[in-house]
Amino acid sequence: MKLISFYGALTALLTLTLSSVGAQSSSLKAEALLDSVYSSMSRYNHVTLEFEYVLENKEADIRQSTPGKVYLSGSKYRLELFGSTQLFDGTTTYSIIPENLEVVITKASRTDETGQINPSELFSFYKEGYRIEEGVEYSVNEAEVVLYPIDSEAEIEKVVVKIDTLNYRINTLVQFGFNQTQTTITVTKYDTSSSVNQSLFVFDKSAYESQGYYIIE
Repeated sequence: MKLISFYGALTALLTLTLSSVGAQSSSLKAEALLDSVYSSMSRYNHVTLEFEYVLENKEADIRQSTPGKVYLSGSKYRLELFGSTQLFDGTTTYSIIPENLEVVITKASRTDETGQINPSELFSFYKEGYRIEEGVEYSVNEAEVVLYPIDSEAEIEKVVVKIDTLNYRINTLVQFGFNQTQTTITVTKYDTSSSVNQSLFVFDKSAYESQGYYIIE
């Protein structure tokens, strides 16, 4: 009986060990995919993305879909979405809202209050604050990676990233919120060849004030 108990314990220990090793291998493989995307996109001085943005909450019967565009240059970005523009010059964010004739100026942050990913961190946000795993669905040229926030107070349950494994680019990024809200960004076009005018990332305060905009700092 003691011998059986010994072998039972040994089998259980071996199973747990192999499961742990398998999980670590899966995590390393998933992170390696994201590293490949980061390395691939870091080769370019400028990246322009066109995308489809979809916000859904089935319980609240909400579905909003709109095209968007973002210009990336190092840590700088210019995001055009929902008729508004957001500029980030590396230190400060300027949210320009024509409908309200206002500009909201805030200091840089990695994410906003709802956990939305800063566009300038699109290819590197995974580097801290997440537990990374392989996804469950694979095709020949696409892999899925799932990221779980380590912060127990995060409003995001998980982030699912689908990666083009031929060019190492992000095809789709989906954020699942604990409030049943799902945000999907599907990239429809990459442009890495065209140069980006740096004036796109410059905020001219006096120009907006002359147009009657209210500046909120």
